[in-house]
Amino acid sequence: MNSCMSFIERVRGGLSVLCLFFFMLVGQVNAQSPKFDYIFQEAMRQKLANHHDVAIDLLDYCRQLNPESGVVLYELSELYRYAKNDTLAIQSLQEACRLYPDNYWYKDRLVTYYLSNRREAEALQAVEEMSLRFPEKSGVLMLLLQLYEQKSDFANMVKVLDKIEVKEGKSEQLSMEKFRLFLQMKDEKRAFEEMRNLANEFPNDLRYQVVIGDLYLDADKREEALKQFKMVEAKDSSNVALLMSMANYYHMTGDTDRYQQYMTKMLTNENVDDATRVRMMTVLVHENLNSGADSTQLLTLFDKVLKQPQTTTDFLELRVRYMVTKKMEANAVKPYLREILKVDPENNMARQQLLAYAIEENDTTGIVDICKPAVDYHSSDPVFYYYLGVSYFQQEEKQKAVEVFRKGLTHVEESDHANKLQLRVNMYALMGDIYHGLGRDEEAFQAYDSCLVYKQDDAMVLNNYAYYLSLRKKDLDRAEQMSKRANELEPDNSIYLDTYAWVLFQQKRYAEAKVQMDRVLELMERDGEELDGDVREHVKQINKKVKK
Repeated sequence: MNSCMSFIERVRGGLSVLCLFFFMLVGQVNAQSPKFDYIFQEAMRQKLANHHDVAIDLLDYCRQLNPESGVVLYELSELYRYAKNDTLAIQSLQEACRLYPDNYWYKDRLVTYYLSNRREAEALQAVEEMSLRFPEKSGVLMLLLQLYEQKSDFANMVKVLDKIEVKEGKSEQLSMEKFRLFLQMKDEKRAFEEMRNLANEFPNDLRYQVVIGDLYLDADKREEALKQFKMVEAKDSSNVALLMSMANYYHMTGDTDRYQQYMTKMLTNENVDDATRVRMMTVLVHENLNSGADSTQLLTLFDKVLKQPQTTTDFLELRVRYMVTKKMEANAVKPYLREILKVDPENNMARQQLLAYAIEENDTTGIVDICKPAVDYHSSDPVFYYYLGVSYFQQEEKQKAVEVFRKGLTHVEESDHANKLQLRVNMYALMGDIYHGLGRDEEAFQAYDSCLVYKQDDAMVLNNYAYYLSLRKKDLDRAEQMSKRANELEPDNSIYLDTYAWVLFQQKRYAEAKVQMDRVLELMERDGEELDGDVREHVKQINKKVKK
């Protein structure tokens, strides 16, 4: 009874009153049952109740009762992990594995602990021992393979693959993996041997025969490589892997004509998928651009490939990019851009390139035709809204322009990106001009204010805003400040200077207005500009007031 009471005193801080009562009864009510069983069961109950500290104390007492209990050591390791004491967790499992070397699960959990604590060397040693002790466990070999791979230990990886092959039988996957490892090890002889074994094992799969030719070529054994390729070609001249290898062979040997011939065969082969075609054609495009060669032959090849059914627009897009890079005439490129949009109306690249051509040609009708479908598709690209609005504005469709700009502004993210910032500024500025033209000055001023929030030194907006305020004789002090700033930004702009003179006139500062207007006339004479009606009227009104 004394030993039981001393135990209770040791764990009193963690046990409930009920738990204490339980242990006082252990030696009385159930004298025939081993004390160990009761304590272990209670430890498991405390573990399930998440009373981990109590469970650890109970299991530690169990260990005193039976130091060689593997299950106690295992459970202690689990609880130590919950307590984030990995050192004790590992020590407990190490002891369990020492006592019970044939217990697979103890060893497996120990490896897990090693790996989670970055103790790779110990993990590797443990798994190597497991592979010898538990040869029937395929998972052990796969883990061993993974650990060797992390160390780039290719030789031992091959040994593990050999064991898997003995256990599970020869397979294409295993042989290809061994072949890859031999290449990593630069063991040309064994790589050849493995590939020949595969070729013999699967004689109807010509891929392996082609790889043998590639190996010859990599080893600079060109005659053997060509002989191997020709042997495959006699069996299947349209084999995709063969066509790629033959093209590579003739590229390496400098036979340009045959290289082009095999590239053409491959690109027009119906068994070649679109992604591979694009990848191979991209190689030819880069070679053509880097060499500065004529585009005729390459464009002819593009045409041959495009006669075949296409599942994507990728090949068309590659042709367009090539033509644009070669600076070919817009009229030559446009049909391919339109073809892309027929297949994929939301293709941004094609629509933006067509837009660029229309802007360059100042084709407002074309711009509307290009941008309106993009807006209808709810494109999030504000560029289309901007140019559609500009075109409507130029076509005197002012209300349409304002509506498009308003929609476009919802797609210009709040961003400091220069392009987006300028688009936002331009839209607000044009809305201000349009609203003024429609006689809706309050909305115009709101638009200009919004513009200046994002770009406070936009000279054109400052000038227009100041001028329209002066026409209404409203906020003239602010108008004078804005006009003055516009002229500071562009001091030789006669239009901005005329605005400044007129604002001063409206402030009844006639002498100052006359000085500025004289400067306007000097600039216009210097630049050979003719006085328009507004300037003439301003000169007349200012001179009239000064003479008085």
